Amino acid sequence: MAVTVSTQGPFFTTGPISWSDLRTQFRAANIDGSFDNDTNPISASELYRDTTLTLTDPNVPDSTENRITGPSNNGVPESGAYAISRIRRAIKYYFLDQTNTDTNLDLDGQNYNGNINRNIRKRFRIDGTLGSNNNTQAAGHFDATATNVRLEIRNTGRVLGASGPPGLIPDGVGQNGGDALSLNSTNGNNNVVDIGATADVWGGGGGGDGGRNGTSTSRQTFTYGGSATFQIIVIGCPNNCRAIQICVNDGGRQSCLNNAPGDCIGCGGCQGGYGLPGCACGSCLGSRDVTVNTTGSDGVRGRGFDNQTASLIATDDTGGSAVRGGDGGNWGEDGNGPDNEADTGGDGGFAIGGAGANWTITGTQNTDTIKVNTF
Repeated sequence: MAVTVSTQGPFFTTGPISWSDLRTQFRAANIDGSFDNDTNPISASELYRDTTLTLTDPNVPDSTENRITGPSNNGVPESGAYAISRIRRAIKYYFLDQTNTDTNLDLDGQNYNGNINRNIRKRFRIDGTLGSNNNTQAAGHFDATATNVRLEIRNTGRVLGASGPPGLIPDGVGQNGGDALSLNSTNGNNNVVDIGATADVWGGGGGGDGGRNGTSTSRQTFTYGGSATFQIIVIGCPNNCRAIQICVNDGGRQSCLNNAPGDCIGCGGCQGGYGLPGCACGSCLGSRDVTVNTTGSDGVRGRGFDNQTASLIATDDTGGSAVRGGDGGNWGEDGNGPDNEADTGGDGGFAIGGAGANWTITGTQNTDTIKVNTF
């Protein structure tokens, strides 16, 4: 896992504390590291620790760290008597940074030090890749009640759902693609997903359904009959005698008439049902319909973190009444059904799914950064 945690602060661990420094660090500071041009005086009343969950950027936020500041670890007070020394070691913001590659990352399970539902602003920056190899598990998921969390899928960040497995013959059902990001935080406040201009938040493609086996029938020519038996007949005539070879009832009649197809040629008009040339001395040339089994094709796995380059096209070399399977869906798209019927296989996964309560999507939202569905 490649998530690191840091904070803006702690401030004033040693040395003097000036009012102007307090104004700079707690009222003029922004989470992006910049500072407002703030020259107005600041008072102690603006430096109480504020626990209000609906505030988006309190001057002195509520956090575990700010509850144990000061020389006696008694924390920044919420009200009442105020001693500047109690703000020593206070912090302003929380940062989590993800790099490299993580699978099925539990975004709310990182080290927030108990601050996940306190109003200190938390900036979770994703510069690496989140992926999943299982279509029932999102590449990244956030399931806790939270306040002031900002998930940033930055320009190099990729969140890629898993592929939908294919259906197999006969009639197997393609499965749904996996979600890229799943957000199920409930009863929280001010949570944001911000998408960079070149970020990828892509759901997995649905799997194609399996095809069906079938049969194929064709007309084929066969030779029927048995061995020939010859009979010599000498016919007298004024000048000489001649021998004639004819077909006799040698078993070929059984082959020609009983087992041969109805359109067998040359089997009539000769002794016992034989004739030349088709029924030549016990053989019969004919044709019949022949039926053979043919095999359909499986569906194809959808596109996903675990299937980024393989072909999405189902085999189409079936014959007869066999049915090909369905193509796999591209990122976030549905797979195809039997006979490659469009969009009737497994559903495409969500780019950003889950209940979505108290989350807002900002940043660059187009067909390049988000594929395809969001809550």
